[in-house]
Amino acid sequence: MMKKALKILGCISAAMAFVMTGTPVMAEDSSEQITITFWEHIADVEYQAPQVWDVVQTYMELHPNVTIEINGAEIEEHSTRLKLAAQSDSLPDLFYSRTPAARDMIKEGLIADLTDDLTADEDFVNGFLNGMTDILNIDGKIYGIPAEIQANGIWYNKVLFDQCGLEIPETYDELLNCCKVLRKNGITPMARGTKDSFAVWCLTNMFCRFGFYDHIDNILAGQEKWNNEDFIKFFEKLEEMTEAGMWPDNVTSLGYAESKELFVAGNAAMLDSGVWDTGTFDSCEFKDSIYFNWGPTFSDGVGNQEISMKAASFPYCVSAKVKEEDPEKYAVIIDFLKFYYGQEGTKIIVEDNQCIAITKYEVDIDEEEHPVFARVLEKINDEWESPVFAPNMYLPGDIEPAYHDAITGVLNGVYTAEEACDYLDNQMVVLGLLD
Repeated sequence: MMKKALKILGCISAAMAFVMTGTPVMAEDSSEQITITFWEHIADVEYQAPQVWDVVQTYMELHPNVTIEINGAEIEEHSTRLKLAAQSDSLPDLFYSRTPAARDMIKEGLIADLTDDLTADEDFVNGFLNGMTDILNIDGKIYGIPAEIQANGIWYNKVLFDQCGLEIPETYDELLNCCKVLRKNGITPMARGTKDSFAVWCLTNMFCRFGFYDHIDNILAGQEKWNNEDFIKFFEKLEEMTEAGMWPDNVTSLGYAESKELFVAGNAAMLDSGVWDTGTFDSCEFKDSIYFNWGPTFSDGVGNQEISMKAASFPYCVSAKVKEEDPEKYAVIIDFLKFYYGQEGTKIIVEDNQCIAITKYEVDIDEEEHPVFARVLEKINDEWESPVFAPNMYLPGDIEPAYHDAITGVLNGVYTAEEACDYLDNQMVVLGLLD
């Protein structure tokens, strides 16, 4: 069976965690039971994020006196309960947080500074990819580590393209033509649901091809508007795709999970998602025909069109309260994080679950057994540039939901391109981001 060595993201070494005194954290040496509460942003962690679940279960097997209680909830519910917990000073020990919310909690002294405990182990901290420890780096201090790499794009079922005599599109014009032909053949072009407004990942990539980062700093500073020529062109593309029938007819009633099921069932030619779905698609009966790329380039785009998305995701954070009040539990949390991002945890994430880690790693992938993963790795290792942060993760405060609402508003026919931009400009004022 042919194998091909592919370099992927993972950790170069697994360092034993140390408490502040330099003493190894060996749970087996202590009879005291330690329970860590861990809040995740997905409802069913075991099914939806098996890589996280498996690392946690393995860690507990190796540390019998440690219990990690995973409590999952859908992202909006998770964000709401996290906000309430912050207000009542009852945050879980370890939790996933959107970056803007985490920054607010840092200002209130609710999130632990992890800098000394992570950087004391030079091999460990140097194992991260460039920029991965910057997602929640404030004044040179590390307050969180990305949960995963945010690699957005479009998945393709090549069987359906072949049935219609189509090639996988590389340009926007080719994408529109594919949409027309697929529709003519009774096939939904791209699975998508606007019920979950955050599920606009490949569209975020497209936004970068219309000068998002050329304008956004000035917009946030009040020197420019969302309603500008480049951004209107981007939203006009969303209007064109919607009018062409790119999405399912019942797009407004579908969520992300239902959209993925539509694709997995072979009823849609494309899916807007990311590399976190690699393991699922490598288990599909038509896995040999599933491909992934960064989405189309635009002849009338702004700037470099070969833009990928290999950015840091939202981070995992640790409660400042547990660091201050329970040093022993805090030391175990640090030990768990080093296990999670170390060699053993990364092996579980990468080799066992076909997920992309945020640290340096090398592995042999059996391309016959995991063809989808092998193709994803080729994209991860291509030469297309990536911003450090995905656009939604770069935005401050409460503007991120408005950003998603503006995009889905156009997809649902609620806003025109110009109205979507005006909505965002108005929200900047309403949310107190501008005077």
